[in-house]
Amino acid sequence: MNKVHKLAHKVLQSQEESMRFSVTLTKKDNSRLEKLAELMGYSKSAFCSELISSALDDMQEVMDIPDSEITASLPSAEEYTKAFKAIAPKLTTGHRAMLHFHYHAPDYTASTSELAQAANYKSGSAVNLQYARLGMMIAEHLNWSLPKHSDDSPFPTALIVEWNLKDVWYCTLHPQVVTAIAAVGLNGE
Repeated sequence: MNKVHKLAHKVLQSQEESMRFSVTLTKKDNSRLEKLAELMGYSKSAFCSELISSALDDMQEVMDIPDSEITASLPSAEEYTKAFKAIAPKLTTGHRAMLHFHYHAPDYTASTSELAQAANYKSGSAVNLQYARLGMMIAEHLNWSLPKHSDDSPFPTALIVEWNLKDVWYCTLHPQVVTAIAAVGLNGE
C-alpha cells in the first residue's frame, strides 16, 4: 500500500468519507505541474495526491502536539548558547519575538496563545510549528538527538520548552535555554 492509499485509509477511518477540495493555480504553475507529473509518470491528479501526501508527512514531522514530559537529556546552557549564536541568522522575527516574550514571562511560562500574539501569529499552532523548527535547527547544529513523544515520534519543541496542560497549553523554557537567550542577547537586554 503506497502513501496515498495509507493516507486515504486514515481519512476514511477518521471521517467515514474522503474529502474533496480544489486548488486554483496560475497558468504557469498548472503547466509546470502537468510537466512534472508527466516526467514522474503520473496523471496530474495522482501526482497532486502524492505531493499533498508528501507535504503532510513533512509537516507532521515538524508539527508535534505536546503530549507528555520528556526524560531525554538536554544540552547544557553553553551548548544552547553556541547553537543560538550559530543559528542567529536563520531566526525569524517571529522566533525572536516569541523568545523575547517567553524570557520575560513570569517563571518563563506562557500559553501558546500569548506567544502567538507576541509574535503576531494567527494561532497557537503556529507557535508549536515555529518552536519545532527552532528545536530542529538547534538539534541539527549540535548533532543532538531530538526528544521523543510517548509513541517514539520526534518531539522537537521539547528541546526548547516543557509542556503543561491546564485550561490551555502552557510551555516553560528550559533553564538552560533561559541562560542561553540572555547570553546571546535574545532577551532584548
